[in-house]
Amino acid sequence: MSEPLLSYTLETDPDPFPVGGTATLRLTVRGGARPAYCRRIVVAVPTGAGAGELTTAPGSLVPAVTGGEAADQGGGWHCAATTPPGEAVFTLTPRDGRGWLLGATPLTFTLGQIRVNAATGTSRLRVGEETSADGTEWANPEADLPLPKFPEGFVLRDFRAERPHVDNGDRVTLTWEGSPATYTMDWGRGPVEITEDGTWTSPPLHDTTVFRLAATLPGSTAERVLTTMVTVGRPHLRVTDLRAGGRVRKLGAGRRLAAPAPGTPARYTAPTDGVLLGHVRARNGGDPASLRVMVLAEGAPVYGQQFVSDNQDRNRLPSETPFHLPVSQGCTVVVSAQGAEGDDFGLTWMPYGNGLLMAEPPAGHDGG
Repeated sequence: MSEPLLSYTLETDPDPFPVGGTATLRLTVRGGARPAYCRRIVVAVPTGAGAGELTTAPGSLVPAVTGGEAADQGGGWHCAATTPPGEAVFTLTPRDGRGWLLGATPLTFTLGQIRVNAATGTSRLRVGEETSADGTEWANPEADLPLPKFPEGFVLRDFRAERPHVDNGDRVTLTWEGSPATYTMDWGRGPVEITEDGTWTSPPLHDTTVFRLAATLPGSTAERVLTTMVTVGRPHLRVTDLRAGGRVRKLGAGRRLAAPAPGTPARYTAPTDGVLLGHVRARNGGDPASLRVMVLAEGAPVYGQQFVSDNQDRNRLPSETPFHLPVSQGCTVVVSAQGAEGDDFGLTWMPYGNGLLMAEPPAGHDGG
């Protein structure tokens, strides 16, 4: 069978899914590696009382479809529901016969009022599509999406690194909040079981590393996974062949910068080309926090972006908004923060070659 042309992202509310409670799932559908024509999407939910099923009350499910209203996206999508034995099946079709789905124009299928059964385990949603890359040759690939179910009150959240950027050879401490479970950590060297209670220190890091924390319950197939990434300054390189047709420039040692206090912009001058790395993380349950970065050349704005973190919903996993921006030699960088106590802001300067990002005295304005 051919591979799906669409990509699927499954989210739940609450997260994770609690057995014996009422919940909502959201399936976001986008164009995959390239846009695709689509005539139909079918979502099949297993029903019953077992660990592999989701609900014993398929008639209570409330489906909805949002997105796809533009003419080239299908002119709006409809959802038809059927409940054959062992499944609740939802068929999504575009009003105009077919839709053109891109990565930037998602279609969202929401299934509400799910009365989750009482069996801990992993249910699997079966998603089928009728798609075509060119609008002439159509295929019907399928995908299985795991949906783990945990006991009510189970948590695994706030997985983060003590420092999101370290020097080559440094270790990093990772922390999380989690209920009793079996935990494994994987960072590209095979999973290892860990016994520390909410904290773990890595071995020395020599390149940018993605950490994968997984929690499982004894006797259950349900698995919850969180990931976080740590960048490494001047990482080791592993190459089998390298050819340069022009000038080659290497990143120098990274330098962490003090993030500006809210209401007091910081201004810097770039003595060399480089990259400004950063992140913003609003405190859980508080108002959104943001960092606004402006780059100016000879006093004139070149570009500016605002990066926002919103963690007001305590029922959802707190998130961090990372960013990286290229900065040319001689430009001025103006960074403004908006937030409150408990919000987390971070900045790191990575020059090409050598050269610190030099702080300027306050100029009386924020460049914006």
